[in-house]
This record gives sequence, structure tokens and C-alpha cells, in this order.
Amino acid sequence: MNTLDIRNMTVGYGRNTVWQDFSLQMHAGEIIVLLGRNGCGKTTLLKALQGNIPLRSGSIHINGIDLASLSVRRRASLVTTMPQEIPVEAGLLGIDYLEMGYYPVRGPFGSLTAGDREKIAELADIFGTASLLAKDLSEMSAGERQMLSLMRTAVQDTPVLLLDEPASALDFNRTARLFSMLKTLAARGKCILAVLHDPTAALRVGSRVLCLGDGICLADLEPAKTPPDVLEHTLQKLYPTLRLHTDPLFCWSV
Repeated sequence: MNTLDIRNMTVGYGRNTVWQDFSLQMHAGEIIVLLGRNGCGKTTLLKALQGNIPLRSGSIHINGIDLASLSVRRRASLVTTMPQEIPVEAGLLGIDYLEMGYYPVRGPFGSLTAGDREKIAELADIFGTASLLAKDLSEMSAGERQMLSLMRTAVQDTPVLLLDEPASALDFNRTARLFSMLKTLAARGKCILAVLHDPTAALRVGSRVLCLGDGICLADLEPAKTPPDVLEHTLQKLYPTLRLHTDPLFCWSV
């Protein structure tokens, strides 16, 4: 069973400490959404999990393995990140971008196996991105590139997936598909940690929602098990004017 275990992590930049003795445990099948105002440390947390910021103290374990002891290539086999944007390069096709997802593990000269190509084709059908494989990145919309980026994250097949504002460039239909795909990946045993700014989306897609202050966790909510009045009161710590409604006419895709 896949697990992510952050123990007493302290991390920051220069003399500035962003997270002090932060701990978090998550298991296969969970989608944890990070909610918080700009500058509260959400992206710093993801960078620490990627290994882009060294820990001052504490540890991060994935499936019992301490990430600090690993090479870049070994770490890439355990955790992968979906960025907010992917580079727009003329002449680079969707299939090329997906195949580049194997580079951290196999190196730039490692060839794909028949099984790798079958996995790409299978995921393209699941994600509805088959038409993008032969399309130039420069000719794709921002939403199409975002869906391709999520698919590449899935192609890398790591136990832990990190997503920084994955729906920022998506329209309603693609946002609904993206959240559906996240639930599909979680059901396949992934640990998914996502930064979102929309509390409605966070409550609908997250099995847990972490409300973050400046370098602290204000609350760890399970939306499905928390009464609406408690959800509203807790979210108002971040969004004072927020009101939680359960209107049956509210539009959402299921």
C-alpha cells in the first residue's frame, strides 16, 4: 500500500522558516487538497516533497523510503509533479511530451518498451486525449496542455502525485474531467496532494482538505464526514465571507 509520511519537517529559504515541525500522513487512495491564502506555504510544501528545497530537520518517507537518501532518478520513481504550466515549444508533439516523462527514470537515451506505449495509448483513451498525441504543443489550447500534463503525471506511474493548481486553465467540462481522473488515479492506489484555490472544488474532490495558515495547518477536514455547519465555520478562517450552500440546483458534473 502506498504511503506518504512527513515527520516534523522544518523547511524555508535563507533565514526565513516557512514550515516548522510540520507532519502529515496519507495513504493510498487519498486526495488531500491544500487550501490557503497566497504566500501561506503551499508551493513550498510541494517543492520540499520534490526535493527542490533541502529540509532543515525532519524527514519525508514514501512507502517507508527516506527521500533524503535518494538520487534524483530514484526520487523521480516515487514522486512526480504536475506543474501549473508546461512549455510551449513548436515542433514538439503531444506524444513527445509524454515520452519525456520517462526521462527522469530511464535517462534521455532510454527507449520506451512496447508496454510503455500500450500504457500511453490506454491512458489517452481514459483521459480523452488521444487526439492530442499527434498535435503540436504550440497549437494546443492552455486547457489541452493542462490535460496532457496530467496524463504525463499518470504515465510516470509514481506512488505520489503532486499537483499545483491543476485546473487553473481549464473550462467547466475539462475541469470536471480532470477531477474525475484524479479520483480514478486515487482509486488505483495513488496518494494525491493538490493545491487548489476554489473551496467548492476542494470539498468535492478532496477526501481530506487541509486549511493552511502561514506555515501552519489550521484544520484537517474530511468533507464527507464533517457536518456542513462545521465545514462552513472552519473555512471561514480562510475566507471570512464564505457561506456554504447545499442547493440541489447547484451546477456540477458527476
